[in-house]
Amino acid sequence: MSATAHPNASLLERRCSGLGSLPGGRPVFSALVLTPIAIAVDQFASPILRTTAPPLAALAFLLFVWRRGRAPQWVSEVTQERSLSIWRLTGFLAMHVALILLSHSIAGVAQPFSGTATLGGTLVGLGKLAVLVPTFLLLPFRCWKGLVRSYGPEATITTFLLVVNVPRRFVEFIWPWYGRMLGWVIYLLARSFVPGLAFQIGPEPTITGPLYDTGLILNCSGVDAFELLSYVFAFVALLDWNRLRKGRAFLVYCGCLLSILICNFFRIAALVVLFNRGFRNFAVNFHLTAGSFFFCSIFLAYMCLTYKWMTKSPGSRTLPPTAS
Repeated sequence: MSATAHPNASLLERRCSGLGSLPGGRPVFSALVLTPIAIAVDQFASPILRTTAPPLAALAFLLFVWRRGRAPQWVSEVTQERSLSIWRLTGFLAMHVALILLSHSIAGVAQPFSGTATLGGTLVGLGKLAVLVPTFLLLPFRCWKGLVRSYGPEATITTFLLVVNVPRRFVEFIWPWYGRMLGWVIYLLARSFVPGLAFQIGPEPTITGPLYDTGLILNCSGVDAFELLSYVFAFVALLDWNRLRKGRAFLVYCGCLLSILICNFFRIAALVVLFNRGFRNFAVNFHLTAGSFFFCSIFLAYMCLTYKWMTKSPGSRTLPPTAS
């Protein structure tokens, strides 16, 4: 099956054909464009629905599909419609209106739990993902099945971006245990440079020193760096998506998170040493202003070492299959 662009086709339709022959053509492209717009309207109309994950994931899938271009295999069981049907579009809009009205009615009950590391907070967080549900009404199931089959890697990285905020909730949940482990490792690293250090276990793990005591809070866990560099890595992947070796890129990403975790131990240990060696004012200013610079530097150094390994050389492009 092949798609032919007619001379009198609209600019949007011709552009959709040039975006990589999306399964179904304009209906699929329209669905992918309408989704982030509708989510933005939902979040503007109902603040309880505000979260970055759904609009980011919807926009990312559109961008990665556009960046990929033509799928390796054409899926024959996709829709043959040239535009979205009226009843599907009406149902899509009606579901979004219903979500806005429903979220307004339960906002008073849900607001106290929003963003908290509790069962109620988890349920509220999952409820915010409901803004993605109306999108599935825009296209037949066979079309979504063909889309995911043709663009499997794009669907995978979109799912990853959808749950990229999960690490923060997970770290919040395990912080009472992880904080103790973090403090103990930092104490072991710093005690050789500062005689008299001690480690106190409590609601806020504290490393006591001769000049300054260092308390560990959730922000010391490195979770902010995880989230920041996850988005940066996704942006790098988007730019080189067609040259990326997907399996190797996943391993590089996991290694990046591990390197951030290890470097965070040394970063805080260095601060503890500076605090107790007479450089308290300098260390406080350095701690407040240089955290992002430190992690970005680690990320750039790591990417310089692994970039060639996870990408294909420009001359190794695979020729497109020919029809027979």
